[in-house]
Amino acid sequence: MKIGEVLLRSGLISEKDLFSALDEQKKTHSRLGDIILKRGLISSEEITPLLAQYFELPYINLKDSYKDIKTEVIDLIPEELARRFSVIPVQSDDNTLTIGLFDPLNLLAIDTLKLKTGMKINCVLAAENEILDAIEYCYNNLPRMREHVEHFITLEDAEEESSTTSLETGLYDASDQPVVQYVKSLIIQAVNHKASDIHLQPKQDKAELRFRVDGVLHDMDPPPKAMIAAITTRIKILAGLDIAERRLPQDGRFRVKVVKNEVDLRVSTFPSIYGESVVMRLLDTSSPLGGLESLGLYSDDLVKYRDMIRFSHGLILVTGPTGSGKTTTLYTSLNEIKSSEKNIITLEDPVEYRLAFIQQSQVNSNIGFDFARGLRSILRQDPDIIMVGEIRDKETAEIAIHASLTGHLVFSTLHTNDASGASVRLVNMGIEPFLITSSLLGVIAQRLVRKICPHCKEEKPVDDMVRTRLQLDASFKKLYHGRGCKKCMNSGYSGRDGIYELLTPNEEIRKLILDKRSGEEIRAAAERAGMKTMRQIGLDKIKQGITTPEELVRVTQATAEC
Repeated sequence: MKIGEVLLRSGLISEKDLFSALDEQKKTHSRLGDIILKRGLISSEEITPLLAQYFELPYINLKDSYKDIKTEVIDLIPEELARRFSVIPVQSDDNTLTIGLFDPLNLLAIDTLKLKTGMKINCVLAAENEILDAIEYCYNNLPRMREHVEHFITLEDAEEESSTTSLETGLYDASDQPVVQYVKSLIIQAVNHKASDIHLQPKQDKAELRFRVDGVLHDMDPPPKAMIAAITTRIKILAGLDIAERRLPQDGRFRVKVVKNEVDLRVSTFPSIYGESVVMRLLDTSSPLGGLESLGLYSDDLVKYRDMIRFSHGLILVTGPTGSGKTTTLYTSLNEIKSSEKNIITLEDPVEYRLAFIQQSQVNSNIGFDFARGLRSILRQDPDIIMVGEIRDKETAEIAIHASLTGHLVFSTLHTNDASGASVRLVNMGIEPFLITSSLLGVIAQRLVRKICPHCKEEKPVDDMVRTRLQLDASFKKLYHGRGCKKCMNSGYSGRDGIYELLTPNEEIRKLILDKRSGEEIRAAAERAGMKTMRQIGLDKIKQGITTPEELVRVTQATAEC
C-alpha cells in the first residue's frame, strides 16, 4: 500500500486533496508527504505515527520525554549536526545510539552520524516540530545548560574549604568549553524569549539571572556560582572590554548571529561588593522597521503625525520614560520620510540600530563630543533632517530650536511624563517661550503596554473597583486577561503595544506657553482641542481585549492624568 492510500484510509485527507497533491507531485517531483505537509492538509504530529507504522519503525512522543534525555547522550551529537539533519539523540546503549528523526529515508543523516559517533544508529520516528523543540531545550535551555556544566565543577565543595579558591585562580577559564557554550546558550535563550535585556548579578552565596521581557524582569535559572567570573570574562572578551579591570564600570558591544537574525548586544559591567554585575541589551538589527501604522497610533493621530513629519522645518519631540519605545518611534518616523533627496543625520547616545539610509553619529563625553558640540557640527554638514537622541540641557535645546527655525526638521526626545509637560520642561531649562511656540510642531508622549497572551487569553467579569477606577459605564460587562501558560512564561502577557497622546499646539496652547502656564492647563486646553490621552487610548485597547486594566494602571500611574 502506498503512503497516499494509508493517509486516505486513515481519514486524515480527502480523496480530492490526495489527487491534487499527486498532480503537484508529477510537476515538481517532490515527495508526496512533503507536499501534503507544505499545504497544511495534515500536521507532522498526525502523520508521524502513520509513517512509523508504514516503515515498521518505533514511534516516540518527544513532547513528553525530551526533558529526560541524559546530558551525556546529547553530547554524542554536535548541535550543528542535530539542527542540519533535524535529529535528536535519545538513548545510548553499549555501541548503539538511538536517534529520533522525522524522515526515515534520510540516509545521509544516518550515515553521517554513524561516521561521526562510531556507533550503530538505531532510528525511531518523532514529529518534526517536537524534534526542533527537543534540540532547542537539550542544547540551549538554561536549566539544561546548568545540568550540562555542573559536572565540570568540582569547585563548589572546594570553596567551602578555602575562601581563596575561585575561578580567578585559573581553575576555570573564559575559553573553557562549558563557559563558551553557556554564554552562547544564554544569548540564544534570551532571543527565544524575546528579552530586551539580560541581567547577570553575583550575590553573596549565589548568582542571579534575570531576563527583561516586555518591560518586566523575570527570574531565570542561574549559572553555578563558581562559573560567574569566567562567564563575565567571556562576555567582556566578546565586547572588547578590559578583562583585567574589575574596579571601574565599562561599556562595549558585539554582534552575534542567532539562526538567521543579526543581534547587537550592548554590554555594561558595574563593580559590586560581590563581583561585577553584567547587563546586556539585545537589539535585533535584522528585524525590518515597520511603517507608522505598526506603532499603534490612534487613527486620527496617525494622520496628523504623518502630516507633521513632512514639514520642511520645525521641532518634533517624543517624550516618555526610559524603555517606552521613543527610539523606535524616531527611527520609524525617519524611515517614513527617507529619500535620496534628503540629507538625514543623527546624533545618538548610543547608536542602537544601524540604518543604511542615514548618517549616524554617537556622542562621546570622554573626548568632549557631547550633544551640543555634535549638533553645531551637524549644522555645517548641510542637513535637511536632524535627529538628536535627547535634549538634556539648555545649550542642546537652544541649538536644536535654532536649527528648526532656520530650515531644518529636528526630531528629539525629552524625559517628561506626558505631552503637555514638554514645553514646561523646556521653559524650566531656560528656553524663551517665544522660541518654543515658533518652532514646536508637536509632541508625542508614549508608553508600552503588555498585550494579553493569545494562547491563554480568557474572559473575566468586570470588578467593581476596576469599573470605578477606570470609569467604565454599566454596559461594559466583561474584560480579558491571560491565565498564564508556558508560551508567556506564566505571565499572561506576550508582546507589547504602544499607547500615545499627540499634542499639536493651537493658538490657545501657544498663548499658555508664552504665559508660562502649568502643564495641567496646557493639557486641559489640548483635550478641549480634541487630544486623546494615553489613558483614553489605553481604555480603548482594554475594551478591544488587547491589554488589561492592571497593565494600563502600571504604565500610566506616573502621568498627570491618573
